[in-house]
Amino acid sequence: MGAVLPKRKTLDQYEGMVESGDGNKTGSRDVMCPICRSIQNHLWKKSDSSVIRPEDLAITDKRYGMTFEIRECECGFRFAPPSATDQLLELYKELDDPAYELGRESRLAQQSSLLQRLRELMPASTSLLDVGAANGMLVDLAGCAGLRSVGVEPSESLAAAARMRGLDVRTGTLPMKALESEKFDLVACVDVIEHVAEPLALLHACRTQLNPNGKLLIVTPDAASSAARILGKRWWHLRLAHVGYFTPSTLAYALNLAGFEVELQWRPGWSFEIGYLAERVGSYIPGASWLADRSRQTRLMGKTVPLNLFDSIAVVARLAH
Repeated sequence: MGAVLPKRKTLDQYEGMVESGDGNKTGSRDVMCPICRSIQNHLWKKSDSSVIRPEDLAITDKRYGMTFEIRECECGFRFAPPSATDQLLELYKELDDPAYELGRESRLAQQSSLLQRLRELMPASTSLLDVGAANGMLVDLAGCAGLRSVGVEPSESLAAAARMRGLDVRTGTLPMKALESEKFDLVACVDVIEHVAEPLALLHACRTQLNPNGKLLIVTPDAASSAARILGKRWWHLRLAHVGYFTPSTLAYALNLAGFEVELQWRPGWSFEIGYLAERVGSYIPGASWLADRSRQTRLMGKTVPLNLFDSIAVVARLAH
């Protein structure tokens, strides 16, 4: 549907809502959009689960199409209501995802490509904050490139794994008291904002960590992409861990509300192991599970290949002046 974006609130109005606690409240009769604060929304997808465990939020979870209740606002943003998301942070603290490390080669390729793009846009940058750093791959790459690099990660086990590698990854979320006095040239939120119940609060926290001429990188699935439209309720980005679904217009709108201007937007490509791709194809095509079985029998299983499905958005934003 064509989204009609409501009249934009000023940054001062938004900050007032955050400070006063105005916004989504569990148990309220009307469900409020986390972006535009409108109560004009409708049910887009019913919930597939009434009980959720930390492992349900794993990055490597492959149960595509399984979500909380998802509502669609008049502004075009789709989101899970507060009744589904009020325990998210506690669950993320307990999350352990041992399979995440198995995809290290492909994930490093993805993160390296994003870091290269950021450095091209701001070659004089000397520092990077990675929000939702997982086990610290981007923090590691940035450090190797000569940047002062810090990560923030809610999962205690993933953050600990990063520190075991000697990386500065702090357990927790933004805003973080230990980072109050620190500013960064680059702040990255790669596949993070879709996991957050209050995305405007996250963007506002990122803004406070940026130097005046700094750049914010946001990468998130695109709910308006061709893949999302064709696959509908079976789209691979529909997952329990994802509680907010952006389009290019709603992401730009949210960034504007949080005091940013979009500088650059593109569709990032990713890298995948052949075995991973074969397993995922098998989950969509009846009888195709033999692809995964066959790939395990060959040396190709772990080979990484680049692939752009054109269903993610990458945005670099700067502070609005």
